[in-house]
Amino acid sequence: MPACGTPSRANRVSSNLLLDELKALAVDLTWTWEPRIQELFATLDPGLWEESGHNPIILLAKLGPEGVAAARERPEVQRALLLAEMAAGAYRAQQPAFYDARAPLLVGYFSLEFGIAECLPIYSGGLGILAGDHLKAASDLGMPLVAVGVFYREGFGRQRINEANEQTEIYPENIPDHLPITRVEVDGKPLIIEAPIGTETVKIGVWEAKVGRVPLYLLDTNVDGNSDEFRNITDRLYAPEPDRRLRQEIVLGIGGMRALRAIGIEPTVYHMNEGHGFLVGTERIRELRSSRQITLSEARLVARAGIVFTTHTPVAAGSDYFDSGLVWELLGPYLSETGISFDRFMDLGRAHPGDPREQLCTTYVGLRMSDVPVGVSRLHGTVSRRLWKDAWPGLPESQVPIGSVTNGVHMATWLAPEIIRLFADYVGDDWWTLDADDSAWSLLDGITPKQLWDAHQDLRHRLVRFARTRTHDADQLDPEALTIGFSRRFAPYKRATLLLSDPQRLKTILAKADRPIQFVFSGKSHPADMGGKAILKEVVTISRQEPWLVFLEDYDIEVARHVVQGADVWLNNPKRFIEASGTSGMKAGANGVLNLSILDGWWDEAYTSNLGWAIPSGATLDRPDVDDEAEADALYRLLEKEVIPTFYDRDEDGIPQRWVEMMMQSVKSISTQFSARRMVLDYFKDAYAPAARRVEQLRLLPDWGG
Repeated sequence: MPACGTPSRANRVSSNLLLDELKALAVDLTWTWEPRIQELFATLDPGLWEESGHNPIILLAKLGPEGVAAARERPEVQRALLLAEMAAGAYRAQQPAFYDARAPLLVGYFSLEFGIAECLPIYSGGLGILAGDHLKAASDLGMPLVAVGVFYREGFGRQRINEANEQTEIYPENIPDHLPITRVEVDGKPLIIEAPIGTETVKIGVWEAKVGRVPLYLLDTNVDGNSDEFRNITDRLYAPEPDRRLRQEIVLGIGGMRALRAIGIEPTVYHMNEGHGFLVGTERIRELRSSRQITLSEARLVARAGIVFTTHTPVAAGSDYFDSGLVWELLGPYLSETGISFDRFMDLGRAHPGDPREQLCTTYVGLRMSDVPVGVSRLHGTVSRRLWKDAWPGLPESQVPIGSVTNGVHMATWLAPEIIRLFADYVGDDWWTLDADDSAWSLLDGITPKQLWDAHQDLRHRLVRFARTRTHDADQLDPEALTIGFSRRFAPYKRATLLLSDPQRLKTILAKADRPIQFVFSGKSHPADMGGKAILKEVVTISRQEPWLVFLEDYDIEVARHVVQGADVWLNNPKRFIEASGTSGMKAGANGVLNLSILDGWWDEAYTSNLGWAIPSGATLDRPDVDDEAEADALYRLLEKEVIPTFYDRDEDGIPQRWVEMMMQSVKSISTQFSARRMVLDYFKDAYAPAARRVEQLRLLPDWGG
């Protein structure tokens, strides 16, 4: 018999098998939206789960086989393990619908950032979160899609606020062994592919993150054989130096295409999420010409037929611009392989082809290299047709072929557990598989005002508790007070200080002790955005002086989740026509948080008076200048006359009936109409399937080469 206290060989083997099973659950990022798998990790060791930053890889490494074996003896762990295994098995066993494109379809989705979980920090904000939600919804739907991004060793930087109330950044290293990713191997060896950087070649390693059914391949230049200069290409997201940025985009576009080929994956449709992937089209042309006897014009026609391009920026300055000298230095030799002359390539990225003074704009390249360019809301589609009409000289603005697919959010990720339980109780456990027009959603009418209000009260209390763990300034937050959230990137056009622009007026609004109001702010500025940093400093300074405003440092997915679920009101007051979409408002609204926003982006098409409030703006497309003072006055009036009275008008049971009616309408409307599921289905119908059919039709032409 084994010595006392020494585990038997059978127990050790059993523990190792269980640890292997837990590791398999950890590297499948389905856990990021499946609460039963999350609950398993939390139950194994609640303290370690929090200490690890909700990172199951670190949790399991610290527990080890002995810790796992000890945890397994606890009944609550056994129960959580059973539920997690059932959830994972049920998800894998689903037979998603077959989406008939009437042509072979596999989408290759390229993005410079992906926001999937806080423990995989390869994102900065809304663009990355949108990309992550796109993959999760594609997995749910069984949409044939693979994704390509970049593995950043230092990410976007963690925000720190110094004693002078200023944002600084730190860059902790992302260690692959501590993350839910695995190295891609081919024939038993780590895959290394190459891409051209000027006259040299950069080596690129490839990692895989499993987003449910969707593989996400992450490119990494920090590999043996590269110079220090090349190793650092993928160190930080959105490097401000044009030279480093263009190198990153070479890795993403050219390297990403070559990585897919090396793995044996050949998409029929390519989706460039923003202009960062602009070289996908060029590499596709090179591939076609090297494999088939076709002309440059024919190759460009075929490449364009299969490319979808999403532009996210509503201002030209939001695109990447590169000087011709830099483009020549880093891409000149490569372009000669494609057969595209340097001048012709530069003209793809110019508003006025032939003007040598113009830089190359990646958005113009994306638009001209795709047959399906879209904006991210209806209004943004309109703005984009005006902004980028020079790509189609001679066409009336109304005929510029830029459409729109309004963004959506992955509801299973962003809905609070309390809201999800209500959905499950009334609509069923498979609520997340229902399309927006499914009649089953009418069953939500059975939710009582008290049920919804009680759930929301719990969420506000949780937000206050969370805020108190992040800053001592939050100790004065009142868990019963009207709480207004403002959490997003601190860019000047988002006007974070509009609310604070008339201190005396605001002081009057705040003075009523029987109707307390408080504000929770959070967000980062780009490290190189000095204007945004100045605005952030002003907000932080006030938060350290006044009890009614709290600033939560180091905005990330976890902070966003607490604020969009626990606030009462979601404030968004950008300059009109400069907010392309604004998915944070969708996340809040789906949780019953009422939007108070400028009619921009998604809110322009979503707003009705029973979902929230619209801040009046005098801006029009023809006269886009805004009157900050007038819009601040309108915001204050809405707070005084509508928002605050509605929140505090309670019945005998303490329930604000009109407020809860609006919450219910918000939950029902936004969770169905603005889901990532609906978004991906729209992409399939309006972009992916038509592109696949065009590619197939061209392939079947009798004079198709090869």
